[in-house]
Amino acid sequence: MRRGASDTGWGRPPKGRPWAGDTADGETGDAAGWGTFPGGLPATPAEVVPVDRPAPAGTDEDDDDPREATRPPRRAGRGRRGRALAGSGSAPDYRSSIALRSIDGNVARTGSTVTAWYRLAAQPWSFRSDPQRESLIRRIANQLGELQGRWVHLRVTSRPFPVARWAEAFDENSPGRLPDVDRALSWEEFVTGEQHHLMGLSMADKEVFLGVEVSGRSMVDRWLETAAPVLHRLMPSAASAELTALETEIAHVDALVGGAGLDGTPCTAEDMAWLMHRSCALGLPAPQHVHAEAGVAWEPEDLAAFTDGVSMHQEPYAPTVQVEGRQGLHPVSRHVAVLSVGLMDSLRIPEADDPWMQRSDRLPFPVEWSARIYVRRPEEVSGELQRQMGKVRSQIRHYTHDHDLDPPMSLERQADRVLQIEDELSGGLTQLNTRVYGWWRVAVSGRDEAEALTRAQQLLDLYRPQVALEHPEAQYAYAREFIPGEPLASTAYRRRGSVTWVAAGVPAASASVGDRRGVLLGETCTATRRPVAWDPWMAQEVRRASGLTAVVGGLGSGKSFLTGLMVYKTLRAGARWTVLDPSGPLAALTRLPELAPFSRHIHLLGADPGILNPYRVVAEPRRDHFLDEDDPEKAWRRERSLAAATRRRLVLDVLTGLLPYDVARLPHTRIVLLRAVREVGGGQHRDPGQVIATLRRHAREGEDHADVVADFLEERRELPQAALLFPERSLDPADPRGPDDSPVGDPAILDEDYRLTVLTMQGMSLPRPGSPREEWTDGESLAVELLNLASWLTQRTVYTADRDLRKGVALDETHFLSQIPTGKVLIDRLARDSRKFNVRALFASQLAGDLLRVPGFASLVDAVFVGRTDDAEAQAEALRLLRVPTDVGYEEMLGTLSPRPSAGRGGGDHDDRPDDTPRQFVFSDGHGGVEKIRVDLEGGHLAHLRAALDTNPDARRAHLPPAPRVSAPAARTPLEEEPATPLPGGSTPLVDDVPAARTPDRGGGDE
Repeated sequence: MRRGASDTGWGRPPKGRPWAGDTADGETGDAAGWGTFPGGLPATPAEVVPVDRPAPAGTDEDDDDPREATRPPRRAGRGRRGRALAGSGSAPDYRSSIALRSIDGNVARTGSTVTAWYRLAAQPWSFRSDPQRESLIRRIANQLGELQGRWVHLRVTSRPFPVARWAEAFDENSPGRLPDVDRALSWEEFVTGEQHHLMGLSMADKEVFLGVEVSGRSMVDRWLETAAPVLHRLMPSAASAELTALETEIAHVDALVGGAGLDGTPCTAEDMAWLMHRSCALGLPAPQHVHAEAGVAWEPEDLAAFTDGVSMHQEPYAPTVQVEGRQGLHPVSRHVAVLSVGLMDSLRIPEADDPWMQRSDRLPFPVEWSARIYVRRPEEVSGELQRQMGKVRSQIRHYTHDHDLDPPMSLERQADRVLQIEDELSGGLTQLNTRVYGWWRVAVSGRDEAEALTRAQQLLDLYRPQVALEHPEAQYAYAREFIPGEPLASTAYRRRGSVTWVAAGVPAASASVGDRRGVLLGETCTATRRPVAWDPWMAQEVRRASGLTAVVGGLGSGKSFLTGLMVYKTLRAGARWTVLDPSGPLAALTRLPELAPFSRHIHLLGADPGILNPYRVVAEPRRDHFLDEDDPEKAWRRERSLAAATRRRLVLDVLTGLLPYDVARLPHTRIVLLRAVREVGGGQHRDPGQVIATLRRHAREGEDHADVVADFLEERRELPQAALLFPERSLDPADPRGPDDSPVGDPAILDEDYRLTVLTMQGMSLPRPGSPREEWTDGESLAVELLNLASWLTQRTVYTADRDLRKGVALDETHFLSQIPTGKVLIDRLARDSRKFNVRALFASQLAGDLLRVPGFASLVDAVFVGRTDDAEAQAEALRLLRVPTDVGYEEMLGTLSPRPSAGRGGGDHDDRPDDTPRQFVFSDGHGGVEKIRVDLEGGHLAHLRAALDTNPDARRAHLPPAPRVSAPAARTPLEEEPATPLPGGSTPLVDDVPAARTPDRGGGDE
């Protein structure tokens, strides 16, 4: 009978002793199939407890015996004469159904080997240059090469994304969250909805474990393990002598595996429990919880927690093995198909191909890997190479000397390859050229045999034609290989190669971006599909980095949608946001029921005059913000002087921008304006009108050009939108505000305690991006200056609120700020102060080059989102902002983000449905992770948010007055048409496309 064809449970029973729950003919002994006796059926009749055995002393029978009252008390520790107590030896010995004997920390022991297990860190692969990838492969190969003479067991499995753990971390990381509002989405409903949506995505994290053989085991070691219960009482040091002797060797292996490349850390108790569950219950649904206590060793009896309740069996010649178990109290069954890696063509990694073990991550179902690898010693390889070279030379000599024929080219290639390997092994870098042989198995599961085979076929199609995957028959034996400590099922399909070839599989390559405590943004959409959570304030509070964020993308790339998503979710978690959205779609956030009581919308173009007074948009520093300085008073005064200088420069730039370009570029214009601005000063209670009055005074003193500049500024002052710069002053003598006091339209209204403030400027006409300044119209020049002042007004909230509060500033259309000196100052100031004031600053722009032109922006930026970008130059600049290698093929990828729907998406020639597919971005999280993500707002609990952020125009949503009822004229049939009257000469008169309405017949005759 074929091996594994009729096995039931976890393997064959020991010789002469049947399995627990099995009868003599191999059938299950009870209905549940789990057996009756904990250690199997008794080996001898003496171990059987008779049914009519007298009850022991101390039971009710003894209490009812009247003779007990007259008996003398028994001496403790002595039984009846001739009837000795059974003692502990009567308990049947337990023998585990797997090869493992015990697990101590990360050290697992079988009867012959001691193996240390490590969990490998995820290695980023996407958006890396070829030299970076080659360096990673070399580091992994070096570490594997150091393990010469050892067996290595590589296990790749998956763990469902810890939704509950994320929800707990997110809830704890949300101080000061918004209070609940009646008849609106509550905080509990919001977090619960996020969890339900995340669980519906069925995403998992890839986990890679590496077991390294530490030492073999002698007969004395096995005897000490057997006598451990007694030795623990008599000689505790002898019981742990084996592990104590291996401490130095284990520490050496720890150092080898923990180096850069593998980055392995010793497995924790939870890691070992998860590895055993996923291996013993291969293909079954992942357990919701694993119970493991740190520092507690698993004895053979404890290993039953992984094997009991699970059975694995295979029908004769069946293409899959069936695994049965329990999920809770409910039985569950899966069919598992195990494939083995066969012949493999040469792969160009990383130039053209992805790591060959990572390729399976593209599949939408979990894939398990198990590889048994032996790292060979150089002397073993040298002897084999000499024998192989001798064979090749004999065959060549047979062709040339015996038959006088040219040898086949295949023999010459073999000879060259042998010489090349020998040269590599004799070189200095022996670790990179160390040879290995091993066996790689891949397992997929399904609810039935058909589903398992379908998934196996998908795996075959994914790897062909470069890698051959074989489907062996002995599925039961091959499935057991996935369990740590189990022997090889067969030596068939052995693969040989160098450690560099093994390292090129990069099993730990994964998509890693974001963190595990922030808001959910979406999911990665590269080779690995994982949730993306991001905490915008982790950089400032934990990593002491900048909070500057760039959101770049062309029209329709989804910048506003992404900004609205981040603002809404972080606002619910307790942050405070001020958003400048010139076009106005984000103002819909202030009307959401759960946000409306804590939000406000300010339309700047309809606000009071003076709301954008350049002297007032720059906040006055607060003394309490400098208490942590060495000299608080000195630091505060220095900041006040800097704020005054910033106001003077801002007024100078704004007034210069209001002038016609031909006048503004004159050197004398800058001189007269600078003199006037300096004379007015940088106090926060000044206004641009005082600068114009100073220019008039200078003109009376003989400065003619000052009068010219004042005339142009007075003309601009008459424009309706310019009133936002010039406040109205009270002329009432009884008004306590003097001429230098707070004017009407004080921008300090932003200092009021609102969680969300959205500033809009609908109706403002901005110039075309990239157009030179000399082509701007007067209205466009004024609009740019107003946008600059509105941006300064937005950042005012940063410096007036508590420093420790989580604050956010979102600025749209920031590509115009890069063209104004004070706009660059604003970006630089927010970037440098974001950490100190705990601010996340979002700068949205269509072109990355506009932000790169700001000095220091590229070095200060923390996180970057890049949406669809089509222009070649803009793509290269976006990659520079992402700190991603350029000229290696990533530029074209930016043009494929958020692919447009094809013409035949609806099945016809064209599709008239709006493009509402989720947008894609390349996200750099600021601490090394760069991945392509898909923004996800599909949860049912956020349907109202999707509707609010929908910026696609739809004429059916327009509020139009009801149209008057007008009856359409009756259609004219061809029979009713009268022939056209011929014109003289036989021509026919011209007829309109729409026939004229006929006079209705009133029933009368000819008139």
